[in-house]
Amino acid sequence: MKVYLDNAATTPMHPLVVEAMVPMLANQFGNPSSIHSFGREVRTVIEGARKKVAQLLHASPSEIFFTSGGTEADNMVLRCCVLDLGIKHIITSPIEHHAVLHTSEDMESRGFAKVSLVNVDGCGRVDMNHLESLLMENPKSLVSLMHANNELGTMISLVEVGNLCRKYDSLFHSDTVQTMGHYTHNLSELPVDFITGAAHKFHGPKGVGFLYINHQVKIKPYITGAHKNVICVEGLKMFMALWV
Repeated sequence: MKVYLDNAATTPMHPLVVEAMVPMLANQFGNPSSIHSFGREVRTVIEGARKKVAQLLHASPSEIFFTSGGTEADNMVLRCCVLDLGIKHIITSPIEHHAVLHTSEDMESRGFAKVSLVNVDGCGRVDMNHLESLLMENPKSLVSLMHANNELGTMISLVEVGNLCRKYDSLFHSDTVQTMGHYTHNLSELPVDFITGAAHKFHGPKGVGFLYINHQVKIKPYITGAHKNVICVEGLKMFMALWV
């Protein structure tokens, strides 16, 4: 008998999610960018899912962008902040997910931005004094720190880090993939500019994620050439509803 005990890495899909996705996968095949009835039906479902996600996060639907997962969402934040907003300095930590750490290193290796790593202790706790000193030396930075470390479980205070970023006119991105669905994220109150989520971490399908972008921040699409939507949006809407 096999026993699965690795829900921190990924979760099995909830039966209600599977049930909700089957009609989408089998019958609602229209291109949501098309104006015929097949496309409009799918577009309606997508926008319904977007509104549901926004409602649960206390955000505006226009601030929710669907992606292929947490890795794409993290990449979009870092690369677009550097390329579109002119960010020249990224502050992150040595224990971030590779979607953040390797992307930051890539931006630095290409000469687009300098990267500074904030100190962490043996338990993975961020040295807030060091973070403030880095921000003091490099205002108008992008700070990217995950809400909860995916291996250690150590957490940061989104409010504390966010307020520190505001103090030094810096943007704050938090990879919330590991805590989405486990904690309430009220984005109408949290001082964050970007957060990311991945469906497979809380009983949704793989290949589905989203990015929250505060309406005060304007970046260009990460992928160009087509409007990007999610095929499994009905499943997304259903497993988001499972939070309640």
